[in-house]
Parts: sequence; C-alpha cells; structure tokens
Amino acid sequence: MGGPRFVQTTREPRGGAADGRRPAEPMLVLAHHPALARAGEALAIGDGIELSRLAPAFGDAGPLDDPYVSRRAIGIARAGDGIVLQDRGLDLTADGAPVRGARRLSAAELARGVELVLGKRVVFVVTTDHAPPTHAGDLGMFGATGALARLREDVRAAAAGPGPTLVLGETGAGKELVARALHAAGPRAAGPFVAVNVAAIPAQVAAAELFGHERGAFTGAGERRAGYFERAAGGTLFLDEIADLPEAVQPMLLRALESGEIQPVGGQPRRVATHVVAATDGDLARAVRGALYHRLAATTLHVPPLRERRADVGPMLARFLLELVPAELADRTLDATPWLPADVVAALVRAPWPGNVRQLRAVAQRLAAIARAGRIAAAADVDADEAETENVLADDSPIDADRLVETLRTHRFQLNRTAEALGISRTHLDALIARSPHLRKAKDLTPDEIAAAAAAAGDDVDAMAARLEVSPRGLRLRMRQLGLIARDTARS
Repeated sequence: MGGPRFVQTTREPRGGAADGRRPAEPMLVLAHHPALARAGEALAIGDGIELSRLAPAFGDAGPLDDPYVSRRAIGIARAGDGIVLQDRGLDLTADGAPVRGARRLSAAELARGVELVLGKRVVFVVTTDHAPPTHAGDLGMFGATGALARLREDVRAAAAGPGPTLVLGETGAGKELVARALHAAGPRAAGPFVAVNVAAIPAQVAAAELFGHERGAFTGAGERRAGYFERAAGGTLFLDEIADLPEAVQPMLLRALESGEIQPVGGQPRRVATHVVAATDGDLARAVRGALYHRLAATTLHVPPLRERRADVGPMLARFLLELVPAELADRTLDATPWLPADVVAALVRAPWPGNVRQLRAVAQRLAAIARAGRIAAAADVDADEAETENVLADDSPIDADRLVETLRTHRFQLNRTAEALGISRTHLDALIARSPHLRKAKDLTPDEIAAAAAAAGDDVDAMAARLEVSPRGLRLRMRQLGLIARDTARS
C-alpha cells in the first residue's frame, strides 16, 4: 500500500493554551495499530478531517493501511472549543460507548483525552494535551503529551543549574529516569551516574556509606573506603527514597550540599564536586529537617502520573512490546484477528494505572508472553485496575516477588550473584529488597537470632546469612553494630 502514511504533523497550531506551551487545537494520536511501530503517529484536526482506509482528507498524512477498516469515513469537525464525531457507517466507539450518528466532545474531555476505536482494529486518542518535542531527542523520557513536554523543558532548565534537584512523583512514575535525564542534559554528563536507594542503607552505617570512612574508623574498617559522594565525583549522585534518610545524617548531607564538603567517618573534610538529585514519593517536608528540605526543594520537578497522560499509554505500550516480542509479531496488519485486539488497548488507555509506568511495563511483559504462546490477548489477561506495585518492584525490570525470593535463595542471598541472575543492577536489587514486604532486612535482626544462626552454622557468616535470609554483607554490618565478631568469608 503505497503513498504517504498517517504521520506526526509539523504544522503550526492556530493558537495556544493559557501557558502558551501546548497547541489549543485537537490532535488525533494513533494509540494502537496492528503494525505496532505506528503507535504515536499524530496529526492536527484543524477545521476538520475525515478518516478512511484509502484517502484521508488532510494535508500530508496518508492511509491507515489496514485492509479490514471500511472505506467509509469518520468525520471529525471543530465545534467551538470542542469537536463533533460523525460515524458514517463504520463501527466507532468513544471511551467505550458506541457513537451513533454524531457525538460532541467537550474541551474538558479533550484535555483529558478521549479514546476512539475504529472498526475494532485501530485505537486513537483525540486530545488537546499533545506537544511533540521541539528539541532533538526526548532525553529518554518517552511521550508526547503536554505534561511530558513541560517536564522535558523543566529538566533542561534544572540541569543547567548548580544546586541540587528534587524529583517528586508517585511510585513507578519514573523518577530515576528523570534523574538520568538531568545527568545527561547537564554539564557533568561525561561523569559517573551513581544511583543509591537510601531506604536500603542501614541507619547505623548511612554516614559511612554516603561519605566514606578511613581505615580504623570503626571496628572492621580495615581499609579506607570511598562513599557514594566520592564515587559520583564529577558526575551525578541520585539519592532515591530520600525521605528515609536517617536524622543523624541529615546535617552532614546539608553541609555537603551547601559547601561541597563531605566528612568521611574518621577523616578530614574534603571537597567533592557532585551534582545531587534526590527523589521521593512521600512527604519530604515532614520527613527531614527544615533547612535540608528547603535546600533540596529549591529546584523541584514533578513527574506526572500515567493516568494524566492518556495519549502516551498506547505509544509507550507499543514501545515496550517492540522490545519484547519477535519481529514477526510486530506487524500483523494483514491478519483478520491480530493477537492484540483494539479493545484490550482501549481498556488500557482508560485505566487508572496506580502503578504508573512500572505497571504498564509489567502489563507489556504479560502481553508479550501471551503473544509468544500463540494466543490472542483478552481484557481479562491485563486487568490494569489491579495495582501491580506490590509484585512489580523496580522501574527498569519488573520482577515478580516470588521470583525475587526464589533467586535470592538459589544464590544464598549473595547479592551480586542474584543481581546478575535477574539481569538487573545491584542498585535495583537493593531497591527490590527494600520495598519487598516478603523479605527481612539485616538491620532488623536481633542478637538472639544472630546467635542462634551462628550456633547452627558454625559461625560461617555466609551460611548464617542464607539461614536468616539476609545478605552476608548486611549481616556483617549488623554484627559490627552489635559488637559481635564475624568469621571472614567471601563478600557479597
């Protein structure tokens, strides 16, 4: 099927919203097509368009290239600050309700985004919240809604500043992705990016972990060790879950932010040039001291939840699926019954997404497994109303809670080996363990529990850790805190 395709428009909008940063005229965003790669294509509605299989009546856009969609068209026309849909004999639904004759969509509905299903084959979102990037690249932050465009602008502005940046957002919204974008867009992009889950650090060793320690600074400190600040020198230090920072360490972090000096445990102050990005999904103002809060929050970025970005759901889902399914499943335009029906994607567009992008990625993994099994997906396979946040615990790689525990046990809670087996970084594994309700942390072990494990395992720390189901390194740290002597074995 030759000719130009339905493409992302480059025409200038006729007007702007009050903030001047997004087009006022409605846009039609392709959320799903049997050819997955086409999701995300868009065009401006202007004074009105018609969609049909072969000859859409608008500018440089071309056919939908789906032989199962009727030649009869859908009319979409402007009506004041809204639009009117006209079904001219083709099966059309809007937000799950059939369109009979004509249906008007208000400005409020367009701002939220309305999902349209065409002939049970193709899904669109008609919206005024669409602003294709005006700069080269998307900083790894995929999406063309106005909310994402504004966040990208804010990231570029914040990256140029010298002070710390605070990233706020719900669980699973992609705060680490924003931190990485800040690093990539800033003057220290060539330096290291070090991500730390603050909640995974035992309170008693938080100062040593963050700022390092000198040899002999405490029992067991046999050699000097650089902390996270020094490891991130010349680059960016991402402090996730900053609301869990122990109170005793907060003045040390404040000093590091204000003066650029860190105080290693048992050592002298030294200057370290590190850009700090902190993140939380909690109430930071209540969790940390006022001076530290104001220092961190001087530049704040808010990551919008996925439920406020309807037009991004379909294209993001397609992007994940293209990474997960074999090439032969990526374009099923000629199939009478594609493996991913339009009504399934339409339901996902309408879903509330309590687990945000993390949950969407988990849904994509489930759909990919269905596709590889040769089945056709159904709405029951991907109930997006169910929160996935308990079992899907990391942004980069959704890991089922049972699989996490099983892999840890297989590798006797040796964390480096476990992370390698799961195909994730140690930082992400630390985050998984910290968030899991099914795992204990070494810092919570009592002296009696440790003594009983030592008696059963002959003081072998690795065997003790496997018995207690904690990491050997965490167990050693806990034993040092309690003044217990550990037999030196292989490090986790």
